[in-house]
Amino acid sequence: MVAIPGTESPRPIWQRLALPLVGFACGLAAAGLLVVGDGGRAGQAQAPSPEAALQETLLNRIGQLEARLTSLQRDLARQPANQTAQGDRFVAAALLLQASIATPRPWLREYQAMAELATPAALPPALAEVLLSHAGRGLPTEAELRERFAALAPQLLARAPRQGDALDQTLSLVRGAAAGIGLAAPPPPTDQEQAIAGVAYQLRRGNLAAAVADAAALDASLQPLLAGWLAQARARLAVEQAVQETLLRALARPNLPPNLPPTGAPG
Repeated sequence: MVAIPGTESPRPIWQRLALPLVGFACGLAAAGLLVVGDGGRAGQAQAPSPEAALQETLLNRIGQLEARLTSLQRDLARQPANQTAQGDRFVAAALLLQASIATPRPWLREYQAMAELATPAALPPALAEVLLSHAGRGLPTEAELRERFAALAPQLLARAPRQGDALDQTLSLVRGAAAGIGLAAPPPPTDQEQAIAGVAYQLRRGNLAAAVADAAALDASLQPLLAGWLAQARARLAVEQAVQETLLRALARPNLPPNLPPTGAPG
């Protein structure tokens, strides 16, 4: 069958690098042997020169490299021919899923397309369960979560516990009312008010994980108001982490066969 130009699959990178190296090394070995042969004829009684020892070592290294390349060819021949292409398609599907998760719409079709291309090692059941559990409905975006917390903030501030005894709390309320009409300086914020402001600050920075941690640390009396928001925010964090872990698994460099050491390692 005649191959159509432009459709040939590219040779693996080890072939493009290793074969020229073997040819270059063989040329050096042949040239060295000629030099050593001339020197040997000039004085056969002399001890082997350093050049001869170097050429012998080089020839041994070439033989070892050829044996390792042959073994690597056998290992690669056992793999399915379309394994690399399927891996590239899986990465593309995972990237498409990641883009879809950033929106509030469902991503069931994108997940199914990725799952069909996945191997058990590429998509473990734990990651698949996290992604599939929210694929049918989607999740609020980080911008929507920021807006929802801003709507909750007044209720949280109103319910936040006050510091001090009843007299201190009364004086703080009077001072706040006077500050509202410009008759006094506003009272300093309480610890809970500062914590609520800290959650809003982390959301404005785009640090959802820190905002969730700070919100979960608010007073127990505020947690019922935050339960729904925290559930949605934690679900988004879990989904984003799951698709990121899936991509990292797919993009991780595969281990070299045991009979081929990394570049620069001694044989």
